[in-house]
Amino acid sequence: PRAQSELAKYFKQTKLTSFQRQLNLYGFARITKGKDRGGYYHELFLRHKLFLCQKMTRIRIKGTGVKGRSNPESEPNFYSMTFLTE
Repeated sequence: PRAQSELAKYFKQTKLTSFQRQLNLYGFARITKGKDRGGYYHELFLRHKLFLCQKMTRIRIKGTGVKGRSNPESEPNFYSMTFLTE
């Protein structure tokens, strides 16, 4: 479907589940409430701040089969933050 064709444009991954697994391995967290529900965020992945991405590392642990619970209260509110400029 559409998600797969969009993924193929920008990433090597073509399956959404494989892409989500990669996001999790790099420490991205899923947003569980608000307008951006279902999206992902990472504190070092910010527009126009490419130098921060260099500090991102892939997690090298084997899966335990147990998924940690999300905490909506700890998620950032992007709409209350000031806009970053270049």
